[in-house]
Amino acid sequence: MIVAAATAALLATAPVPVQARGQGTVAAVDTAIAACERWLLEPASWNGDIAAFGRAQGLQSQATVPSVALPPPVMRVALHHWRVPLGEGGIYVTTSDRLPVCHLSGGGPFDMQPAIVALRRAPDFARRWQHIGGGREGGMVSERFVSTVDLQLSMTLSHAVAAGGRTDRVQFLATASYQIRK
Repeated sequence: MIVAAATAALLATAPVPVQARGQGTVAAVDTAIAACERWLLEPASWNGDIAAFGRAQGLQSQATVPSVALPPPVMRVALHHWRVPLGEGGIYVTTSDRLPVCHLSGGGPFDMQPAIVALRRAPDFARRWQHIGGGREGGMVSERFVSTVDLQLSMTLSHAVAAGGRTDRVQFLATASYQIRK
């Protein structure tokens, strides 16, 4: 029921084409991941003007997001929310200006699994992220990556194992975090 409400909220926002990195679902997911990378690797890009960061990344500002689209409770500190619009669906981007985390949640009335797999196989993604492990549970796969730019940045990306799954729920989640050295 909560997932259905989140999907309805994703669908409720007026559709606007993705502009930051081109058209289509693959581009929308890549735009969201690239925004996380920049947020975590280049804090100067948002320090002092968080709204300008979102605009520069092609993101729409959101006052709130459905609870199912939020990061885990321990990461819910000083949050900022955006959306990458994608037709009748979209991707929520949630960041913290106190913790080095960025969380993505995507869905809509179309199957996003093929786009996630296509992005994972794209040469540009492989240049930016190295696969370091993962696992499957039920109909979902979770994969772990480390940034090729900075090994302190890691990301877990979860999505359906196969195409053709349900579209009335969150279809993929990604959480990126930067491990600060002491």
